[in-house]
Amino acid sequence: MSDLFLLSTSMTFDMRKYRIRVFKEALHQIGNPSYIQLLVNPKAMAVAIRATTQTDDQAHKVSKELMASDNSVEIYSRLFIEKLSEMIGGLDPGFTYRITGTVLPSKQAAVFPLRTIKKADY
Repeated sequence: MSDLFLLSTSMTFDMRKYRIRVFKEALHQIGNPSYIQLLVNPKAMAVAIRATTQTDDQAHKVSKELMASDNSVEIYSRLFIEKLSEMIGGLDPGFTYRITGTVLPSKQAAVFPLRTIKKADY
């Protein structure tokens, strides 16, 4: 698949529960990986998810059972959420935020510019 046809996707950050929710749609678009990495580029003010086959401490396992259901993949990380909040500034700790991004199928990744972050309307 060519990256000329860019796909849009989103994920959420739940500040209260220190949870990152990666939606199944994004995982399907990056190739249904067994593991993903969360990457942060503070200079570009962006977060990315990338498919990986590595099973080290920087990779998060994607449960095949969750992929078969209507669920998303949830990653809990107090440190990640706190550092993200410091980097962005002004995030309310009691809310969930949605961030939109672009899928790069040839790189098996999705990039989320932090300027797209908005409070989720739940």
